[in-house]
Amino acid sequence: MFVKNFHFKPETKNLILVIIRDLFFGALTLFSVFSVMEIIKPRIVLNYINLDVFLLIVIVLGIITVIYYQPKPKEGVKLKFWENLTIILISVLIGIASVYLAKNIGYLSILVGLATAIISYYLLILCLEE
Repeated sequence: MFVKNFHFKPETKNLILVIIRDLFFGALTLFSVFSVMEIIKPRIVLNYINLDVFLLIVIVLGIITVIYYQPKPKEGVKLKFWENLTIILISVLIGIASVYLAKNIGYLSILVGLATAIISYYLLILCLEE
């Protein structure tokens, strides 16, 4: 939405998408580190940062990245069975961690975990293909 409403040159539009994608990867990495820290020692991160808001930022950046990112056309890279299984396992673990960390918002945390798992699955596939 943001990129479609404004009239940027194609180079600037691609630059904005690259910046959003890199912000997403950084935010997802930070969220993963914060989640592990919170699981190991409760309230160590929540005293300073509201992880629900941080998770919302990660999800919004992830949705923008998945919707607008168009990889360069390549020959079809076929993933092996174990690579695909590993990606699914990591995505499910990220989704479970998101549900655990967003449990204060009730049943909505299940939707947040599902969205996080789906976004992380597609982004892991994008990372593996590049």
